[in-house]
Amino acid sequence: MSAGLGVGTTISIIAACCGGLMMLIVAHAGEPKHAEAASEKDVTGIAVKLERVATDVDNNKSVLSELKDDLSTLRVEQRTSTESILRAINAR
Repeated sequence: MSAGLGVGTTISIIAACCGGLMMLIVAHAGEPKHAEAASEKDVTGIAVKLERVATDVDNNKSVLSELKDDLSTLRVEQRTSTESILRAINAR
């Protein structure tokens, strides 16, 4: 169960990083450009890629949630099967 928490934490950190980068891009978009600044086309491309990453993170989060539920169900079924087998062995 601790492995599931690690994955969730990792996804949360990645999502927070993506959100922070997007906020940074948006916050500085209106500032005057200087010689070393990236072109607006490059910045727009990066923003689009970040949005895609954020969408992928959300999708992966929902898939992982479904997997967690499935694993919980399988764990319950396995426990029931094991108890049934143990009762059959003890009945002999």
